[in-house]
Amino acid sequence: MGRTPLDAPERLREVFAAVLDVLAEVGYARFNMDLVASRARASKASLYQRWPSKARLITEALKANLPELPQPDEGTFAEDVRQIMRSWSEPMPFDTAGIFLGLLEGSRQDADLAYLREEHIDRAYTEHLRVAVDRAKARGELPESLDADILITALISTFVLRSDEQGVTDSIVDGLLRPLIG
Repeated sequence: MGRTPLDAPERLREVFAAVLDVLAEVGYARFNMDLVASRARASKASLYQRWPSKARLITEALKANLPELPQPDEGTFAEDVRQIMRSWSEPMPFDTAGIFLGLLEGSRQDADLAYLREEHIDRAYTEHLRVAVDRAKARGELPESLDADILITALISTFVLRSDEQGVTDSIVDGLLRPLIG
């Protein structure tokens, strides 16, 4: 009996889970196809045949595991951010902080990963926050001069680095964001 092909949905999920687990455990520099192949019970050749670089494999794994990201309109910036971050908090079977740190490390070393991460992953997370910032500026909740990129980076970074803490979303919104915006 032969192995299930890599393009079968259940095999892809297994491979992508192995990719994200390995990235979180060893970081980008030590990440390699041998580790993924062993963990996913796949051949290294079949991985390279489908994904010519570790940057592309990691990006595909991340894209396949993006949570459902809503575009809430709760009437206030703080509540929009709360709903967006709650969608990020959906039970995630992966080490979010480990993955994030691996991506940051890899993006400094690998221009292809930096480009793919920015194009496919960062946009997915920042797009909804950017809409919320624009609406908040239009409502007068945030000053027009506010640097949206800095605020979004601060929100995402704080969330990711504290993602394993209970109640992180409420802590960020009520303990950081609300005092900042008044």
